[in-house]
Amino acid sequence: MKFIERYQVWLHIIGWAVFIGLPFLTLPDFVWNRQDLISIGMAQLLTSAFIITFFYINLRTLTPRLLRDQDTKPFLVVLMGMLLTVVLVKLACYYLFPPSFVTKDPNAEVRAHGPKTPWPFMLSTSISFSFAILVSSLMAVFRYHAKAREEQQQTVLEKVSAELAMLKLQVSPHFLFNTLNNIRWLARQKSDQTEVAVVALAQLLRYMIYQARQDRVPLRQEVQHLQHYIDLQKMRLTDNHSVTFNCEGNVDAYSIEPLLFIPFVENAFKHGFHGQKAGYIQIDLRVTGNKLIFCTENPADASTAAVEPLTQPGEDSGIGIVNIKQRLALHYPGHHTLQLTHEQNVFRVVLTLDLHHEKVALHRY
Repeated sequence: MKFIERYQVWLHIIGWAVFIGLPFLTLPDFVWNRQDLISIGMAQLLTSAFIITFFYINLRTLTPRLLRDQDTKPFLVVLMGMLLTVVLVKLACYYLFPPSFVTKDPNAEVRAHGPKTPWPFMLSTSISFSFAILVSSLMAVFRYHAKAREEQQQTVLEKVSAELAMLKLQVSPHFLFNTLNNIRWLARQKSDQTEVAVVALAQLLRYMIYQARQDRVPLRQEVQHLQHYIDLQKMRLTDNHSVTFNCEGNVDAYSIEPLLFIPFVENAFKHGFHGQKAGYIQIDLRVTGNKLIFCTENPADASTAAVEPLTQPGEDSGIGIVNIKQRLALHYPGHHTLQLTHEQNVFRVVLTLDLHHEKVALHRY
């Protein structure tokens, strides 16, 4: 398909050269003389000029209008007018440039070869015209349906892009709401870390405003953003709480959809710690080959509603991860897996992304 689009001008030129020249290659021996070659050549060039003109008129105007308006009467009337024009041109050439086997003198010797009337020539011209119009109509139909598919795909892409943009906008206020709650807690404790937390929040917001609005961000930047968020959350934790973040693999080689991991980490901080009770959060991000595996693990009692916000939106923290599920479905269809398990009072999230698919998507953009 790309080859045809790239060389379509040359393909048209070659096609018309064959269309015009092929009749000369099939001429019988008795017409290889100056008079017959001039007669046949002039007729072929003039009629071909009209056929080529009508070919492109039909390709660009008549058949597209027929497909759009579904009105066959004007289409057939114009085609009949074109056919009549081509036949009359052929007829005029027959009498203006008569071949040697046609004689006007009844007393002259009549040649044994060649038709004595113009009707065979007019019939062959009609067949050539019909073939050209058929080819142009098929090309127009193909272009029409290809354009319709392209417009349909563009509509779907615009719809998906709009949905993704809306989902990203939902992440920002939800994330900001949780972070401001942490800073408020530090301020109430009159902690010296309050100013540091505000600076950290400024860094996070800068990333969200200037980077996360893009379709894709370098994986390295997403990891750094995640680390800043974890550092900010750790400011309000006690010695009974531990947070571990491990990052392995080549995170510099890939780009991903931004803000995919934050909701899972938010959920871990929300449900992993309960007051002064000891707790932990384990966060792992590993790139192996073309696969990215992101895991979070935190304790969750049987009575804890850690799973519910992941499966249905609530009035507070459920929005974030339900949002991510929708974004994964839109942006990584068939190229991701998301496992949520709650066993033995431990809640785990395992997200696997096909980064090779992401490279292909990035190339398309």
